[in-house]
Amino acid sequence: MGRPDFVAALIAAVVPVLVAAGALWWFRHRRRDEIFTGITPGEVPGIGDRAGRTRVRGGEWNGTVAPRFTPPDGMTPGLAGTVIDGKAHAVDVSATLIDLAVRGHLRLVSVPEEGGEHDWRLERLDSPSADRLLPFEQLLLSAIFAQGRSVTIGQLKKRGFDLTMRQAQIGLYREVVDRGWYTKHPLDRNRRLGLLGVPLLLVGIAVAITGAVMLSRSSESAWPMLGGGLGLVAAAVLLLWGGRGRTPRTAEGTAARIQTLAFEKYLATAEANQIRFEEARDVFSRFLPYAVVFGLAERWAKVFAEVAARAHVAGLPEAQFDLGWIDGIDLVSHVGDSVMSAVELADLVLPTDLAELASPHDLLSALGDGLGGVVDSVGDFAHAAGNLLDHAPGCGDGCDGCDGCGPGCDF
Repeated sequence: MGRPDFVAALIAAVVPVLVAAGALWWFRHRRRDEIFTGITPGEVPGIGDRAGRTRVRGGEWNGTVAPRFTPPDGMTPGLAGTVIDGKAHAVDVSATLIDLAVRGHLRLVSVPEEGGEHDWRLERLDSPSADRLLPFEQLLLSAIFAQGRSVTIGQLKKRGFDLTMRQAQIGLYREVVDRGWYTKHPLDRNRRLGLLGVPLLLVGIAVAITGAVMLSRSSESAWPMLGGGLGLVAAAVLLLWGGRGRTPRTAEGTAARIQTLAFEKYLATAEANQIRFEEARDVFSRFLPYAVVFGLAERWAKVFAEVAARAHVAGLPEAQFDLGWIDGIDLVSHVGDSVMSAVELADLVLPTDLAELASPHDLLSALGDGLGGVVDSVGDFAHAAGNLLDHAPGCGDGCDGCDGCGPGCDF
C-alpha cells in the first residue's frame, strides 16, 4: 500500500468515528439536567426575576444543600422518591398509601393469622375535606375500596390489584411530567441515536467485506474501501454503546430535586433538641412516610424517642403522637385508637415500676422500642404493599420495555 492509499484509508476510517463522536457529544450535552442561573440553586424565579437556564456539568446537580425543615410545597412522599432519582420504586408507591393513612383517608390494621402469619387490613375513612388528592392517589383509593370500606392485602392480591399498583406507579411518572419537572417519561432513554448504529453497523460490515474482496483482487481503491468500512463499524459500535441517556430534568425539576434533597438532609440530621414538644404530634407521623422513602425511618423513630423521653422527664403532656392511623404488629390494640402523649406512650412501653429504669439511657431505650414498634409495623406494611407491585406484569420501571424505553413508554 502506497502512502496515498494509506492516507485515504486512514481518512476514510477516522471521519465516521469523528462524526459519531460529535453526535454523541451533542446528545450527551442535551441529556444533562437544566438549572436556573442567577438565583440560589433550588429556588424558582419569581415574577420579574432575571434568571437564565443552563445545563448542569456532570449531568445532574450534586452540590451541598442546607437542611429544609418541611417538604417542598405539594411534594408527596412518592413524588419525592421519584424526582430524586427519576424512578418510581415500589417503596414510593407503598409510601403513598402510608401517607394517605397519615392524612386521614384510611387506617392500617395488622391482622394476625394462623401459624404466626399476618395480613394487613385497610379501612376506609371519611376523607378530610381540606385535603386535595392527586390523580394517582384518587386512583389508588378508588381501586382499593371498590368493593367495600374494608379490604386486606391478601384480598387485593387475589383481585389482581398488582395492575392498579402499576397504574399508580405510572401515575407518579405522569405527575412529574405534568408538573414540568421532566419533558417526557423520566425513563425514556431516547435511544434513537443508538438505534442508528444498527443499520450503520450493517453497512460498515458490507463495505469492509467489499474492501477485503477488492484487496484480494489488488484493486487500487481497496484500502480506502476497507478503511471506510472499519470506520463505519467503529462508529456504529460507538453509537450503540453511548447513544442512549436518561431524560433530563428541566430547571424546574432540578429545583424540586434540590428542595427534596434539602428536606432529606433535615430528616437525616435532625436532633431531638431542635423539635419542640408541641410539634411532636404533627411532625412524627406526617414526616414518617418521607423517612420511609429515604430509608431514614429507624433514625426518625430514635429522634422522637428522645423527644418523648425529654417530655416524660419534664412531665409535659404536650408532646403527643398521632398514631390513630395504624394498628400495628408490635403495638396492636394499644395505640390504634387515639392521640397519645409522651407520658402515655412512656406508660405503655415502660415497666410498671419506673424504678426498674436504672438510668435516663434506659428510659430512652424503652421509648425507642415503643416508637420503633410503629416504624417496624410501617416497614412491614410497606413491604407487603410493595410486593403487589413486584408481582405486576412488566419490568418494574413503569414502561412496557425491559431495556429502557422508547415508543414503549406507558404515556
